[in-house]
Amino acid sequence: MSDLLAAALDYAARGLPVFPLVPAGKAPAVSRGFLSATTNPATIRRFWTNPECNVAIPTGARSGFWVLDVDGVEGATALRELELEHGDIPSTRTVVTARGWHAWFAYSGSIPTTVGRIGPGVDTRGDDGYVVVPPSVHKTGHRYAFLDDPWAPIEPAPSWLINAARTKAVKLITERAVAMIRGPRIAGTYGRAALQAEVAALAATPPGRRNDTLNRAAFSLFQLVAGGEVSESEVVAALQQACVANGLAADDGWGSVHATIRSGRFAGLQHPRSGGPP
Repeated sequence: MSDLLAAALDYAARGLPVFPLVPAGKAPAVSRGFLSATTNPATIRRFWTNPECNVAIPTGARSGFWVLDVDGVEGATALRELELEHGDIPSTRTVVTARGWHAWFAYSGSIPTTVGRIGPGVDTRGDDGYVVVPPSVHKTGHRYAFLDDPWAPIEPAPSWLINAARTKAVKLITERAVAMIRGPRIAGTYGRAALQAEVAALAATPPGRRNDTLNRAAFSLFQLVAGGEVSESEVVAALQQACVANGLAADDGWGSVHATIRSGRFAGLQHPRSGGPP
C-alpha cells in the first residue's frame, strides 16, 4: 500500500471524506471531482488504482473545516498587515505548502471559496472547494506536510477574518448611484447566462491560449460580480472547473491559475457591468 492510499484511508477513518487528484497535481482524478469524496474504504481503494494519486478533502460543511490559503511572500505580507490591524489569527492545524501554508479553521457557517478577496495572495477554500492534503506531492517535488501535530485541534477563525471572507467587493459609487436611479433589479438570469458562455468557451480553449482566455474570462465575469449579476463564489468555482476541463490546472498548476484569476478579478471589479434595466 502506498503512503498516499494509507493516508487517504486514515483521513476517512477519522471521518474526513477524500478523493484522488492526479499524481503530483491538483486536478481531480475522478470525473465528479470533490463531489465523489467518500469515507468508504472499498471505494477509496478503488479510486487509488494509481498509488501515486494525491489526496484531497472537500472543504466546507462536508468536512467541518475551511482553509485560509496563504501563497508566497505576497500572501504572507498581506495577512500580516491584516493581523496588525485586526489582531493575530489563532494557531490551528496547518499544512506547509510549496509556497506558503494552509490554515484550517472550524466551519461554523457558510464560507465561500474566494481568490484574492481577503488580500493579494490570500485565498479561501470553503463551500464548493477542496484542499490538497499531506502527504501529497506538489509538481515541484515538495511534499505537503503538517506544520506540527497532524491532528492538532482545528480552531475557530476570528470574526474579522470570517467577515473578510464573506464580504463582497464594494461597488463603485457611480455604480451605486446608477442602481439607485434604476431602482431594484432582479439579478441572476443575465449574469448566469454570461457565466455559462464564458466558462464553456474557456473549457474548450486549446493549449497556447488558455491562460489569456482565463484572464479575459475572469475580467469579464468579475465585472458582473461588481455589477451584482453573479456571485464571486460562483465565478471562482466555475473558472476552476473550466481550468480542470481544458487541462490548464494540470499543466500549469493551481498557483498559476489562481494568480491569473486574481489579476482578472482586480481589474474587473474596477469596471462594474450589468445587463441593463430590469
